[in-house]
Amino acid sequence: MHELTTTVYLNQARLHDLGFGRFEPAKLYAAAGFTLTATGQPSTEQIKASLETVFAQLNIDTPDQPWALKYRLAGHRSLSVGDVVVIGETAWACAPTG
Repeated sequence: MHELTTTVYLNQARLHDLGFGRFEPAKLYAAAGFTLTATGQPSTEQIKASLETVFAQLNIDTPDQPWALKYRLAGHRSLSVGDVVVIGETAWACAPTG
């Protein structure tokens, strides 16, 4: 079992919903930090599935993961275009499509 250190950064730039750093520099705020687990050595598929879980949990009305509930109770908005999720040492920005 491997632990995947995960951090969610909300982009507070005025035009963040047009894309990460596209029209103005990002203004990232570390909104949450938590640990996900992977069975065995983390693979590309497991990381992708973890990203999809983070996105889904932070965008539904009633998340079932403790870290997502804590995120919601803190009053944070849904994960959106221009926001960033870091798993381990790799960062992914939420894009307008895809």
